[in-house]
Amino acid sequence: MATIRSFAAPHKGLRNIISKFSFRLGYTDFNNPSALQSLKDLGKEMFTLLNDHVHTENDHTLRHLEERVPGASAHDRDDHEKLDAVQEDLQMQLQGLTGEESADEIHAFYLKFALFQSEYLEHINEEETVTEVLLQKHFTDEELIQHRMGIMKKLEPDMLTLWLKYIIPAQRVDESIGMLGGLKANTPEPFFEQVMSTIKGEMEEERYQELERKLLF
Repeated sequence: MATIRSFAAPHKGLRNIISKFSFRLGYTDFNNPSALQSLKDLGKEMFTLLNDHVHTENDHTLRHLEERVPGASAHDRDDHEKLDAVQEDLQMQLQGLTGEESADEIHAFYLKFALFQSEYLEHINEEETVTEVLLQKHFTDEELIQHRMGIMKKLEPDMLTLWLKYIIPAQRVDESIGMLGGLKANTPEPFFEQVMSTIKGEMEEERYQELERKLLF
């Protein structure tokens, strides 16, 4: 049985940014234009990753699984459709916030997002405990690595940077070494330095220094 976890890294990144957004949504003063814009900016990054992820799963991971095991992707695809509808509505509501909302309207939006968060976390937990097992059962490690490489090759630099911004801080340092080591070996130095600078802004100094130290040796 294969050992590669196809969902682990992106899901850790998504749990990271969804939790950050939920936390900030709870304390943001909507009457403060700067604070509201900061919330919107974080939300834009979150929805960018959520939208990219669902397309990646549908067009790559689940497509491969469906070809190998017909019918195995149906449940996840159905979940994606339901979650996408809620997600799109939340994204539009966030974009339309003006700071003039009442306390009741703000709380209603908070509760709606909290419900989406719980449903989304349940969905990705099922992917990691059910779909992941199917992938490991029906594909070799070599095949799963090829799937991963196919996804990576299609990522634009800005999108890759955004993913790593939230994935790397959410992983153990040892989990990140291979990922960043490969990036360092296969991308121009200025891009790698930009990625590391972005990651540094999201990590505790001690963990970042450990990561940087292990990458050098």
